[in-house]
Amino acid sequence: MGWLSAVERLGEDAVRRYLRAGYMLVGRHSAVEVCRWTKSALRGGHMCYKRWYGVSSHRCIQMTPVLNFCNFACVFCWRPHLEGRFAIPEGWSWDEPRKIVDGVIHAQRKLLVGYKGNPQTVKERFLEAMFPRHMAISLDGEPILYPRLADLINEVRGRGMTAFLVTNASLPHRLEELLRKGAEPTNLYVSVYGPSAEVFAKAAKPLTPRAWELVMESLDLVPKFSCRTIVRLTMVRGLNMVEPEGYSKLIERAQPRFVELKGYTWVGESQRRLPITAMPTLQELEEFARKIAASTGYRLKLADEKSRVVMLVRDEETWEWNLKLIEEQRKVEERLDAEWRGKIRDFKLRAYVPPHARKPGPVPLGPE
Repeated sequence: MGWLSAVERLGEDAVRRYLRAGYMLVGRHSAVEVCRWTKSALRGGHMCYKRWYGVSSHRCIQMTPVLNFCNFACVFCWRPHLEGRFAIPEGWSWDEPRKIVDGVIHAQRKLLVGYKGNPQTVKERFLEAMFPRHMAISLDGEPILYPRLADLINEVRGRGMTAFLVTNASLPHRLEELLRKGAEPTNLYVSVYGPSAEVFAKAAKPLTPRAWELVMESLDLVPKFSCRTIVRLTMVRGLNMVEPEGYSKLIERAQPRFVELKGYTWVGESQRRLPITAMPTLQELEEFARKIAASTGYRLKLADEKSRVVMLVRDEETWEWNLKLIEEQRKVEERLDAEWRGKIRDFKLRAYVPPHARKPGPVPLGPE
């Protein structure tokens, strides 16, 4: 049972569904999908709100180590809620973190290779995209269900990459493990789906008992993290975009460095569950954010109209700290980029060597 392939576990129809949506499966339970902002950045266009934290969209991998494993059935989720979504097979064997990271980098390159010949693609950005510097662990499912999450994050960060973990915070013991093993992500996103237990239950539809209480335990752990901590509020008009004072109390409890209000988008499978009118405008998000700011003392800092995200920051000192972290990461990226550019330059010089004298092998693609 533990060595089931993705096709055997999910079924051919479900796999075809994921492939049609643009996913590439990796191993038995991981996957990658190229997001719209990566595509936009490759063409020299808009980058997503992650630029607030120093992330270049064309160098970002959107991945999951738990394809179709989730213990919530959020009504606003754009992913398919396939049968057995929370049913981890008995005796299931998980892929190794190193294998997952190698696999998702390889998959990202394969998904992007078609952009090389696109006349709209910025050549330098395409080359940079072949050497990703960020991993968003958030594509599908609930990442903290992967039992070796700490090792996965350490594997990513050990390669000089940043890692954003987005979690529903339903397994506080897994967050404690990240602290205990020194495996903090670059950004820890804790998603809060309602200002009260009642609204939370309607929006998240948890499949695990005591979900609200477990999320509260996780919020109490947030101040212990030294990385960027963000409480993420996915705002759905007519569902959970209510009671700003309730969200304020939860924010005061968790004391995150940042708060993000992300407007629900009527896409994917969520269109079967919600009307298009459930999407709030950026103006509505800003008004709601101001109410939270007035109660908590957080400051309305930034807004991204295209992504419909509003950021609150704890104070100006925290913002300056964020800018320093970006500076430090840039230095790491510059050092790593100098290495691969040197390899490509050497390869081009070898191209002038007669064929019989050339060494076999592909163009080096950086750390594997």
